[in-house]
Amino acid sequence: MKKLVPALVACLAFSAAPAHAATYEFELPQRWNEELAPGSHCATPGRTDTFVDATRRWFKQTDAASVGNDTEGAVPVEQTVKEKRVQTLEVSGTFTPKGDLVKNVSRAYGWKYVHQVTWSLNQVVGPYSLDAGKHGRLVWGFIMLDGDAQDVKCSADQVWEPIGTPYDFSVPEARYSELRVEEASL
Repeated sequence: MKKLVPALVACLAFSAAPAHAATYEFELPQRWNEELAPGSHCATPGRTDTFVDATRRWFKQTDAASVGNDTEGAVPVEQTVKEKRVQTLEVSGTFTPKGDLVKNVSRAYGWKYVHQVTWSLNQVVGPYSLDAGKHGRLVWGFIMLDGDAQDVKCSADQVWEPIGTPYDFSVPEARYSELRVEEASL
């Protein structure tokens, strides 16, 4: 899990891209560390880092409410969250220094990183404007970012070389909601 931290830090630096109601394809972040790709040039032999490739940004729906408008004008629609929803990423690690065992026998260093995105109880989703004669669903959940990562190390020849096996990740980025409108025969 500790391998995930550099990837996580890079991923969290980007906010969710705007979504479109008709399609659910979200823009991926721009390549932000192409210089870390295995086989590319590096400057400091011995340095380690992580090459990250974002593969998918998607909407993880957790809740929905049906809405309809049988009036002659547009109406605002909103929904109060009735159940708290949380997406959490938790990463932790420890290490014990090498060297004099007597000095370090009771010394270990550790860290923990927790990132949460939350829909709180009684939080309001919306308002969205629903046109006359329309119905649909008010949906909400989270924007998730999936990706692949590879730890790399700068070789004596100043080339990034892969360390270990590649791994994947899924990071919650933000809350997201939208109104999905359909033609109504009200």
